Amino acid sequence: MREETSRTKEARGETKSSAQTGGSVGLLLDATREAERVLEQEARTHPSYADVRHRLGLLRLLVGDPAAAEREFEEALGINPGYRAAYYGLRLARLVQGLPVEPVSQSDAQGPAEQEEVAWRAVDEAYQCLAKGKDAAAALKTIGQPFEEQLFHHYAGFFAVRAGDLRGAQHHFETAASACPITRSAFERLGILPWDESQRDALSGRLSCVLWSPLAEDLYTYLGRIYARNGLRDEATDCFERAFLVLPREAQHAMRLAEIATAFAEETEAIRQLTRAIQIDPTSVPARIAVGFEYASQGFLDEARTQFQVAAKLAPGYADVRYNLGLLYVGDAQTEEALAEFRRALSLNPSYLPARHSMAHLLCRMGKYEDGLREYARILKQGFRSGDMLVQMGKAALALGHNEEALHHLERAIFLNPEFAPSYYYIGQAYQRKGLKNKARSAWRTYLEKANEWEPLGPTPRIDMSDEAA
Repeated sequence: MREETSRTKEARGETKSSAQTGGSVGLLLDATREAERVLEQEARTHPSYADVRHRLGLLRLLVGDPAAAEREFEEALGINPGYRAAYYGLRLARLVQGLPVEPVSQSDAQGPAEQEEVAWRAVDEAYQCLAKGKDAAAALKTIGQPFEEQLFHHYAGFFAVRAGDLRGAQHHFETAASACPITRSAFERLGILPWDESQRDALSGRLSCVLWSPLAEDLYTYLGRIYARNGLRDEATDCFERAFLVLPREAQHAMRLAEIATAFAEETEAIRQLTRAIQIDPTSVPARIAVGFEYASQGFLDEARTQFQVAAKLAPGYADVRYNLGLLYVGDAQTEEALAEFRRALSLNPSYLPARHSMAHLLCRMGKYEDGLREYARILKQGFRSGDMLVQMGKAALALGHNEEALHHLERAIFLNPEFAPSYYYIGQAYQRKGLKNKARSAWRTYLEKANEWEPLGPTPRIDMSDEAA
């Protein structure tokens, strides 16, 4: 019983971390409590975010509170009644409590979402079979995804242990481990392999450290990222391997290992893992995007652009790909190409604020001030404003000779952010055009006091030292 308790704590992040070595106390992090704190705060800040409630529900299941999980999933479904992941999460919370569930409702999901639901539904049926004393493995046979065999053996082993069939469990675990080194590593970390007959009674406790549902892939990825950000490599690797156990997708696992490499500033390893993910699944748009970002962060803009171009062909309806491709064209001074990509992104998602903001900024850089101001005005109508954006609008209005409009934007910019130095530089120009020389001098003096640079932002203004015009 002592060993089971220790492993349960280890699964919940309550034991010594990899930073506690050499007899000295290093960093100790309970990722589940940190995740709970962040998610609860986010749920309060963004009460309309169904995915936050869904993730909280998974976290409640992981720590052994299915009743609380049930409430979280119900909250998620109250926000978004069509949220299929939360729907299956609610069913799981009820099944582990021994509560009845209705027959699975039909879904109109297609593509990857439909494929994911195949796995969710098969495991859902397996839990129902287990509760009725039936063969859970028969339900798992309905899974029809590329990783069908691996996924089947992972869950068949777990349900065999729950049903008391330890010989069957050994067969499934060893078969899965022999087919995949990631599975072997995960089972070894759990203490499942190498198989030891003397530890048979501890198997159930060790397996209970894992939330056995394909839905839990998201939660384990989330916890792994918390560990990686805090410099805990072993703990992050453990969480990512558990994510693989509950939904064995090698390309996604390689991407998660790349996240660990990035957290530890191992740029070459990050590229290697992301390249491996693409080799495993050349059609993976997330992998293309991730390697594109990594290339861009390392200054390899040509390589980054190539990856985003491929991603755009694979997912022509993905506005974010078009937006980031546009940013890469901007970095390469291909302004017309960038403008075209921003427009494509907005045609796919008219509410995409970053794309509209980048397009407005680029239009102004290209001297198309009226078009830029028109796009900025649309952003204002969407309820978004910032000091920087209002300064850009003021600059564009100045370029068009619309001095009163420029003053209006620049005064609002200073009101929103009194510490943003460029506001004072450009409002000084607006004052000078009105003949308000003292106000112009005062604004430029404030700019010099607040600016972190000695060079002016544009042509040095000519200051008339005569008395201020009436």
